[in-house]
Amino acid sequence: MFIKDKGEQMLKNIYLSIFTALSITPISANAYDKCANADTEYSNTYKVGYPFDAQTDLIKKESPLTPSGKVKCIIGFNYLTLDSNTKDKIESGSLNLSGRRNANVKYRIYYSDGGGSVQGLKTNNTWSSMGSSNENWGTGCYKDEMDDTRYCQLSKEGLAVGIWKDGSSFITIGHSHYPGSNVTLRIDKGKPIIKSEEHSFTNAQSDDIINALKSGKTVLTRYQEWPYQRNIDTSVDLYGFIEAWSLLNTLFNASAPEK
Repeated sequence: MFIKDKGEQMLKNIYLSIFTALSITPISANAYDKCANADTEYSNTYKVGYPFDAQTDLIKKESPLTPSGKVKCIIGFNYLTLDSNTKDKIESGSLNLSGRRNANVKYRIYYSDGGGSVQGLKTNNTWSSMGSSNENWGTGCYKDEMDDTRYCQLSKEGLAVGIWKDGSSFITIGHSHYPGSNVTLRIDKGKPIIKSEEHSFTNAQSDDIINALKSGKTVLTRYQEWPYQRNIDTSVDLYGFIEAWSLLNTLFNASAPEK
């Protein structure tokens, strides 16, 4: 009888200690509020008794990014600081803005910085295939800590299309360009568009190119990388671009600095 009572008391003490830890764990207003309207899921890395970090999300939007979007908050240990738990607000859903029959484009976006993936191939129609950045449209938004401005961009196989701080669009191809070389792109069988690596596409050129990308099937890019003075050609499948561009605009607007 004594052993049974002692065992029950030990079990009660364990429950009390867990309850106490949970009840006194400080939760910052930001960490709590950003997940107030989202389904919450605890990962197996969650540490009882640790506080939540004060991480703020760059993407600030109460409702989902798209009508089909499902928002979930994953709570787990912060392995960057090793002293707190963190809440990751993640949205998954699908879009079809191109009119393709039975071709909803999947996406997954993290509210922390707008990073994520938008389906970039017709065959990448499972969530497990969404992690390959080379085959999907990678998204991301970046904040300039000097003036609190931000920009967002899509990228796939060396092609980057984005929205600059002032709301204008931009396009870049490749990296580490050979000095004085040209950068070229050709959408489907259209006329090649050529510029020097020393200059950016103009705003008008960028807008025209983006409109053509929306209706195109493939874009061929070419540039020369330092120190090898030879052409690097890449054919990029434009599947999902129109949906990815729409999402990027939503992310950009949702990342506007608070006034």
